[in-house]
Amino acid sequence: MARAWEVPGLRGTARFREAAGRVVLTRWREMMSYRDGTLLGEDIEELHAMRVSSRRLRAAMDAFAGAFPARSFRPYLRQVKEITDTLGGARDLDVAMEGLGRLLPELEESERAGVEGLHSRLRADRTAETPKIAELFARLDEEGFATRFEAYLRRRTDVDVRRLNPRPPASTGA
Repeated sequence: MARAWEVPGLRGTARFREAAGRVVLTRWREMMSYRDGTLLGEDIEELHAMRVSSRRLRAAMDAFAGAFPARSFRPYLRQVKEITDTLGGARDLDVAMEGLGRLLPELEESERAGVEGLHSRLRADRTAETPKIAELFARLDEEGFATRFEAYLRRRTDVDVRRLNPRPPASTGA
């Protein structure tokens, strides 16, 4: 699993709103760093990392909800929940297919047909999830969600994502 990004400049003395901006913006950028790999669909770990990051973002937004007016914050939280849910459907299928793939070599020939049939059905279901993910991100792009979300956080917390400049953890070479 991908390591969580360190939150730049987060100090124990930070005011609640500033901490909210730093944490939420870092988690947002962390999640979005997996977007291209998720949409490409060549490595299931990209989708997995994006989903884990989306759950971190949701948790941060829930934890810091008190820093924002509920009425204006709620639509952003709903949108992030939609992202998590959309990714979750595809990830669940990836996990199921991976498990069945590991099981297949251990099966007796008489048991293989049923499991292979199930694996094939899951693969078809997973293939159908890819356009849903692409459509979601295309819609978010069309609506300018990322720009609006980052601007909202900047207005409410005085934390600008460009100055914050969150980055992935340094590679450990492992």
